[in-house]
Amino acid sequence: MSRSSTEVRRRVPPALSVADSQADPGKEAGVLLPVLTDGDSAPDDLMTNDTPPPPQLGRVAGEALLRVAQRLTALLADLAAQQSLTPLQARLLRALRDRPSQGELARQLACDPSRISVLTGELEESGLVRRTPSRSDRRVRLTRLTEAGERAVSAIGAGLAERSPLDLRLSPEELTVLVRLLDKLEADDREH
Repeated sequence: MSRSSTEVRRRVPPALSVADSQADPGKEAGVLLPVLTDGDSAPDDLMTNDTPPPPQLGRVAGEALLRVAQRLTALLADLAAQQSLTPLQARLLRALRDRPSQGELARQLACDPSRISVLTGELEESGLVRRTPSRSDRRVRLTRLTEAGERAVSAIGAGLAERSPLDLRLSPEELTVLVRLLDKLEADDREH
């Protein structure tokens, strides 16, 4: 990888806790991190003199992830509300496109299986899903999207594609790297 001549530097807020600011009130207002413009690749020597030491870098990265997660959560809540859904119901509808089992849904949405059952019942009452017994195991009920459910998922997906900072600010290559890094973090959670 090579450093591009179009590299820009951006000030990242320090995301200090109350304890940090009291311990050292003279801390800098932020740290400078390299920001790559379109077509640039990450430099080999990303750890420059401007980059905070590893403990601070982890905190800065964590705070940035939380801010982006808050933005995405608010966006999803807005788009879901336009369809008379909660964010969790919207996520469940989207997940149903992949036809997962109840257990897979529970893991993906970080919910108890009983909560998934309640949610699918609510969505069935709204006409967005239908539940039918499995042909191979009558004890198992399969949940599938109705046409109305498909329309709701498509509308929310279109809104996310138009307004998500992930789609608006990151290239496909950057998104690929981000997905790999987040998968690595999630793998750590699954191991513990």
